[in-house]
Amino acid sequence: MDDIISKSQLLEAYRNGQRHFEFIELSTEEDFSNVVLSGAVFRRCWMEVLFVSSDLSNCQFIECCLKTADFRYANLTKAVVTGCTIESTRFQHAVVDGFVFSHNSAYGQDSGQEDFDNWIHCT
Repeated sequence: MDDIISKSQLLEAYRNGQRHFEFIELSTEEDFSNVVLSGAVFRRCWMEVLFVSSDLSNCQFIECCLKTADFRYANLTKAVVTGCTIESTRFQHAVVDGFVFSHNSAYGQDSGQEDFDNWIHCT
């Protein structure tokens, strides 16, 4: 388990070269808007945070709780969201070139790429 419990700790670890983060729980009060976390891998993290206009290209979110997370206007180019809970998660106007969305759960239902393309990513 990573000992990261705040935005400042996560950004410092990222600046120091860490790219793999597991079991991190970040408060809904944390605002990661306009940050660069390109290439980071988040596994089994609880991240109900704002990622508005952030660079999350090549990121992976694996088995994370992303309920109420806000990815509006974020760069999700070649990012992956798989095995995550995504209830009330916002993706409007995000850049999603090569984005992979698979095996996620929304309100008890499986949600995949087709769901994302047809109703989750509303621009």
